[in-house]
Amino acid sequence: MGGPMSVSYLLLCGQMLLLVIVLLLHCVSLIYSQNTTGPNSTTGAPTAFLTVIGTVRSSPVSSVSSGANSTSEYDPLSPLVLCSYLPEEFIECEEPVEHFGNSSMQQSIEYGCKKFGGQAYADVDHTPVLCKPLDEIECVAPRLFLRGKKACVKYTGHYFITTLLYSFFLGCFGVDRFCLGHTGTAVGKLLTLGGLGIWWFVDLILLITGGLMPSDGSNWCTIY
Repeated sequence: MGGPMSVSYLLLCGQMLLLVIVLLLHCVSLIYSQNTTGPNSTTGAPTAFLTVIGTVRSSPVSSVSSGANSTSEYDPLSPLVLCSYLPEEFIECEEPVEHFGNSSMQQSIEYGCKKFGGQAYADVDHTPVLCKPLDEIECVAPRLFLRGKKACVKYTGHYFITTLLYSFFLGCFGVDRFCLGHTGTAVGKLLTLGGLGIWWFVDLILLITGGLMPSDGSNWCTIY
């Protein structure tokens, strides 16, 4: 009887010892995990993320608006986004600025058009434009920023079909050039009755080929 009982006793003692060892190892692992996730660790302290601060650089438009683009602090976890990241429906943009061929001004402020107009896409200049969020939209400054590549074209109410009809029927009186703003040559065309028909024909060809455009550099309005 003593033999089987002693074996059972030894097995029970071995199981208890194994349980104690497992408990000790578990305690040691908990202590080690607490030491590795102290206050300086990013995984054990969520508040450490809240102290991460990004710096927003001031853009070239800071010279245009005083204080609107000053360097500010941006919290990446903030519910607000940078104003420059807002979608198009939440911002309003100005029209392209014309520098009238002043390249130095364009290079100094890094936006604006040296010239307006152009028939082909390659002939048209493109420039970023100044944008700002709508007044009721909250976002992280700067509230004035550059956005996109807008074509340097403008429309002042000149239609190609209308001008072509003027040139065909009333071109001998210079009506087409008066409408396009070429007043000086229009007077000469009127006095000579369209250069006895030659000037009338030449202007008709120039209109069709794009050689005669509005004097203010605007493009033809599109008819939809």
